Amino acid sequence: WTVLSSTAASNVLTRRSQAIETLGAATVLCTDKTGTLTHNRMTVARLCALGVRYDVDGRQRELPEELHPIVEYAILASPSDPFDPMEKAMKELGTRTLANTEHIHNDWTLVREYPLSEKLLAMSRVWEHRNGTSYVIAAKGAPEAIADLCHMPDCDQDSLKREIDSLANDGLRVIGVAAAEFEKVELPEIQHDFTFKFLGLLGLHDPVRENVPEAVALCKDAGIRIIMITGDYPGTARNIAEKIGLDCREGLITGAELDAMTDEELKDRIVDLTIAVTEKIIQEKYTESDDRRLIGDFLEGLKKQ
Repeated sequence: WTVLSSTAASNVLTRRSQAIETLGAATVLCTDKTGTLTHNRMTVARLCALGVRYDVDGRQRELPEELHPIVEYAILASPSDPFDPMEKAMKELGTRTLANTEHIHNDWTLVREYPLSEKLLAMSRVWEHRNGTSYVIAAKGAPEAIADLCHMPDCDQDSLKREIDSLANDGLRVIGVAAAEFEKVELPEIQHDFTFKFLGLLGLHDPVRENVPEAVALCKDAGIRIIMITGDYPGTARNIAEKIGLDCREGLITGAELDAMTDEELKDRIVDLTIAVTEKIIQEKYTESDDRRLIGDFLEGLKKQ
């Protein structure tokens, strides 16, 4: 270990002095959004179902009856003892608002789970209850994947997209929920073989870390450009960027746009990049030969999937 006088004054201990030199040469800082710029501490902030939009402030002890099913099935589609912050938020809302209703099912038995996959960003859980003649299936996931499971017609998908954009533009993460029933016979191998009904959308709020705007400003003053990498919707990303002081009017790129670019096109575009709405950034496309450094805690976003 090496203690340098300049770093010791700042309470920094480094194993290799070259690490400090590398940090000093950095001109671009890439960072994940969730859990880095934000707390990754989710709360359900809005529910959208059957044409009803309902803001949740964390104090309600009950919900309108028409919103009970979306919360009920969001919980059923999640582990009983969740670890994921989004699933914990769903359970907290249900425990608080559905406790005295028939929509909490602690006595049901889990029969099977259909996990997320690269081809379908949705998961389903199959439940059996003592007096039921059919299995009950709950699904949640990316709204587009849930719409696909429900075989939603194009006209309904247009209105769904508007609802998603509205939630995303308010900085919320968006999850879709659906429900189905199935005879008590051998279960199918894929989720698409269930006849799902679309229940609605949940918008989840993840607050920005209090010290992030100041850190972003310090980076700007030091001549370091920040690129935020996220798998969220562009609207969500823009909202968070504005809150932390990132100018994202021109510098946003999506995964679809990235996939269609050549290496040279990406090098031209990345000069003004502020937000990458993708989980498929490929490290080899932007390397030290470009006379820049990419650093941060975003390894998942930098590895080719």
